[in-house]
Amino acid sequence: MAKNTFRQPERIAKQKKQRRKLRLASWLNDFIGLDRLFGEDNAWPIQHIDRILWVTFLLILYIGLNHNAERLVRRNQRTKAQVDELRSQFTVLQADFNKSGKQSEISKRVEILGLADSQTPPNKIVVRTNEH
Repeated sequence: MAKNTFRQPERIAKQKKQRRKLRLASWLNDFIGLDRLFGEDNAWPIQHIDRILWVTFLLILYIGLNHNAERLVRRNQRTKAQVDELRSQFTVLQADFNKSGKQSEISKRVEILGLADSQTPPNKIVVRTNEH
């Protein structure tokens, strides 16, 4: 059987990846200077711990206030949707109430009880003011 000469063995590929990672880490160290910043003989982080803690506190406060603002916006949107729903229910109920107060609607409901509209006009009551 023929041997595949184009495919590299796995151990050579792993060694290349490790070398690539090491090159990237060394380039970052040279470019940014992580050893200089956090090395064993560097006292910078200890000298500036108060500023580091202050910036950390401000970042935590910023994140917390951002979450709180987003929560308030969501609550506001939910409340607005509920108010719109209640407003539409009120409009429907008000229209039904206004319709039910009309004489034609009242007479329809009273017909079930056997009552009907009066066909004779009402008697006029006259009060004389000069008689005591």
